[in-house]
Amino acid sequence: MLILRSLSLAALAAAAALPAAGQELQPHRAVYSVSMLEKGKAGMGAPGTYAFELKQTCDGYVIYQRMRLEVEGAKGMAVSEQTSQMSESRDGRKLKFEHRSLLNGKPSTTLRGDAALDDDGGGQSLFSDPEGQSVGLPKGTLFPNAMTRATIQHGKAGDGGFDALFFFGDKMKPPQSVNMVIGRVPKRLADFKIPEGGEALAENRGRIYYRGAFFNTDPKDKNGGEAAYEMSSLMLDNGIELYGTHEEGEGGIEYRISRLEPLPKPTCN
Repeated sequence: MLILRSLSLAALAAAAALPAAGQELQPHRAVYSVSMLEKGKAGMGAPGTYAFELKQTCDGYVIYQRMRLEVEGAKGMAVSEQTSQMSESRDGRKLKFEHRSLLNGKPSTTLRGDAALDDDGGGQSLFSDPEGQSVGLPKGTLFPNAMTRATIQHGKAGDGGFDALFFFGDKMKPPQSVNMVIGRVPKRLADFKIPEGGEALAENRGRIYYRGAFFNTDPKDKNGGEAAYEMSSLMLDNGIELYGTHEEGEGGIEYRISRLEPLPKPTCN
């Protein structure tokens, strides 16, 4: 699942069959080609790249992701880069995050901190940069991998969707409310090909297609009840994403997997 902080430099409730923590994700490295969208259609912007890596540890998972885009601004073309590193415990209750944005190679924003959920499902996020800031996490908040696992569980169970609260530390704001709709794979994506060398990771794997609308829950939000952004995704039932879109206003991006390789699983006692 691609996680973007904002396209202007910018996703899942109890699982149906098993607890979310019981759904294993496939460690892998993937590269995607990125194109710009204008009103939902391919635009004329310069292409970009998106790199994603999911490592499994004995305690949970670590996500690395990097997005590089060339965007047109008031002073011409600019190169925007976003990098994220997130460590999430296997039970989905602890998250350590660091998000960085650069514009033309110069640091723009940095956010880092930790978040934890208690036995009741609520908790708090404490930021170390900027220092001293905190955000409350209501009961039912899900972190990135927990959201992915929940989506897979609902997809396997044949559910049409679900609602959840989502947090990954991109802003010093409360978790977003997410409405997920799981449906049939569109015809245009039905024969989506797996990159050469990654076929074994897709063998005998089901495909799940979903759309998500993300709403800000901050009382100061002025979106008037409209989604802050929407996304769609085609992924395998082991968590490997093949295709996705991220739309905000009339703009957005579309990304397609171009390279896929497995990463080793740890040997744990």
